[in-house]
Amino acid sequence: MKKTVFIFFFLSISLFARSDVIFFPIQYTLFAYSAELILSYEHAVKDKSSNVLWGGAGCIGSFLMPDYPVAGLELAYERRRYFKPGEYEHFFISGYLGTAVMTNFNDICDIGIVPGFKINYKALLAPKTILEPYISISIPLSYSVKNAEMWVPFPVVTIGIRLGFCNLRQERKKSF
Repeated sequence: MKKTVFIFFFLSISLFARSDVIFFPIQYTLFAYSAELILSYEHAVKDKSSNVLWGGAGCIGSFLMPDYPVAGLELAYERRRYFKPGEYEHFFISGYLGTAVMTNFNDICDIGIVPGFKINYKALLAPKTILEPYISISIPLSYSVKNAEMWVPFPVVTIGIRLGFCNLRQERKKSF
């Protein structure tokens, strides 16, 4: 029951949401929050690290502009480093590179490339269902399709949560 309330709370906040791989297309938004639904494929490469390819959809909001929602589709590659060997859950850090298409369904349609760094927690809700709260810092480089202009990259700190399905492949090399 606690997990359901926690998920509902973050998803309802994010309906009014803005940067992770999904990004807030208005410049100089320093702090954002997000919620995402994802599908991911994770391949363990060593006892403490893995490569992840994931895609999904999400909402993102700015703490500075809370009444201006933006939604988008995203695709990213992520390199994860877990703290416990052989366990591909709980706390980890990661670097990522992603791309997203963001819109407010009115006057914004932006395409972005987003590199960043995250501190995550991966909880297994069911064998392949995951919940990942995170804190990230990213530097989105975006292009406005409507205005035909590119935005200068500006760092954004995001707190967010991802809910989704993960296929984990654990064939890996041994670390010494």
